[in-house]
Amino acid sequence: ITGASDGLGLQLAKLYKQEGKKVVNISRRESEFADVNIKCDLTDAKQIATAVSVLLEIDERIDVLVNSAAIIRQKTLGETTLEDINAVFDTNVRSQMLLIAGMYDRIVNDETDIVNVSSTTGTKGRKMESIYGTSKWAVRGYTMNLQAEFAELPNRIISFCPGGYKTRFFEKGTGIDNTEDGSQWMKVEDIARFMKQILDLPKNMEVSEVIVNRKAIK
Repeated sequence: ITGASDGLGLQLAKLYKQEGKKVVNISRRESEFADVNIKCDLTDAKQIATAVSVLLEIDERIDVLVNSAAIIRQKTLGETTLEDINAVFDTNVRSQMLLIAGMYDRIVNDETDIVNVSSTTGTKGRKMESIYGTSKWAVRGYTMNLQAEFAELPNRIISFCPGGYKTRFFEKGTGIDNTEDGSQWMKVEDIARFMKQILDLPKNMEVSEVIVNRKAIK
């Protein structure tokens, strides 16, 4: 799991740890629920290559790869910078592509399922989120291409597109916690549980894409 040190990745790691599964975290920070922590800056291609080398040394079968790590930048169109574009795309898109490319043979041999976490922002347009939104559209497009590549193989390739849920994601990316009123946001624990339920389905059932919208309840 990339980004298993916080947010959705952390909650998913917790669920698998409780089930007795071996959890590997790929992140800049360690995860309390990981059996193996591979420290990696996902914007650095060399560090990703090192992380792949460590993963390939694992003796056990790799059941699933969850690309959960992501960052956000909220900028007006006129404020958009190359630095912001690179940071978001390197983390949200390029890291997924490099991990899967580096692990491809192992993924095929282990029949590893892949979950690429996109967002409902990757299904529509939103003001102030042109960089983040475009990266999440790219994740969905990449996942669709993976589905075509793996169509004749047993690997399940899942595009997972959740709406807003309460974590420190926005606060870390923008400095503002717009999820302070938790009643208006989904619970990250519920999102993680739902993803795991999808992965727990029989191997011949692939939920190719799931879009989880935040429902306002008055």
